[in-house]
Amino acid sequence: MTIRILQHRTLYRDDHFYSAFPAVLALPAGDVLLAFRRAPDHRWLLGDAADEDLDAVDHVHFRSHIAMMRLDSGLEVKDDAWSLPSHPEAGDQDANLFLTSKGRLIQYGFLWYPVTYEIAKKLKELGLAGPLMADRFGAGYIYWASYTRISDDGGYTWSDHKLMPRDPLIKAGRDAFAPYSSALRGRMVECADGSLLIPAYNGSLAGCELPAVRFFRSEDDGESWQVQDTLISLPDISLAEPALAYWPKGALTVFNRTGHNEDRLVIASSYDEGETFSKPESVGIKGHPYDPLVLPDGRLFLVYGYRHEPMGVRARLVELGQRLEDADEVVIRDDSASKDVGYPSATRLPSGQILIAYYIADKRGVRGIDGTLIDID
Repeated sequence: MTIRILQHRTLYRDDHFYSAFPAVLALPAGDVLLAFRRAPDHRWLLGDAADEDLDAVDHVHFRSHIAMMRLDSGLEVKDDAWSLPSHPEAGDQDANLFLTSKGRLIQYGFLWYPVTYEIAKKLKELGLAGPLMADRFGAGYIYWASYTRISDDGGYTWSDHKLMPRDPLIKAGRDAFAPYSSALRGRMVECADGSLLIPAYNGSLAGCELPAVRFFRSEDDGESWQVQDTLISLPDISLAEPALAYWPKGALTVFNRTGHNEDRLVIASSYDEGETFSKPESVGIKGHPYDPLVLPDGRLFLVYGYRHEPMGVRARLVELGQRLEDADEVVIRDDSASKDVGYPSATRLPSGQILIAYYIADKRGVRGIDGTLIDID
């Protein structure tokens, strides 16, 4: 079986913005929604001098928000990018999209809380919160919470942010003044009983030295969420940015980006609708991070960013019963000008073709959202 690359195209790029972490979703009526994290990229003020600072942009910004576009069935722009309402206190990070069987759209992600440089310094001096690299960013950013919001009209209007519940395993005293729920990033699934399951990750859990995986479940089509007891962790490998695949016979697999593991994938499987998972195992695939799209025939289309030379995006088409690492690796793109690349999201179009959206830097270092259209046998 083969993956055929049909075309590459730019879906969104603007040198005034750092655009990244996309999610793409084909709707039943034929439109395609594209959501992505967008924030000002101040290098445009420098003109040509900005070309010397290819990697001088950051993943946090006090004006960070989720932008959305609507494409038609031919992937032409139908509605130009618009901004979803920002959280009143914090900046949005990482776009994710899901469509339930009842037709409800869910957009989900997590938030960074910006503070002034002066407050960031004082928080560090007091040993509180530890704002993210305040000296480098000219401000402080505290991980704040994760959230969902819903749309019942095909993505034209959205609810306000609904913060996810606090995880009871969070270490005592850790960011006690913040909502602080585990971070959402990656594909969620709908189980056979209609419940929704979102994977999350957290680096401040009691009993875990390194970041580990948790889960939120909804029994009411995303109106409310509960933290599950389930925990996936390893003593010497950090697990982050998990994504779920739901197999035709009811099994679940979670795909985890890792640290301290030479960038190799770690997976774990569940045979009881995500209540428990098998012991995590490392797989000989390197990626940043992974999006597992289960096809109607049960095969898996696994796509992931690749931050080693040559940098870009790669994929595998995994047959039923085949080991992940035995599936041929296909280079989707290998021409990124920066290692700041990837976070792909895949959706199957009504034609059967697959659209992959990802972020990638052009030769000037401007991050934008590109798409690759592929066909498979």
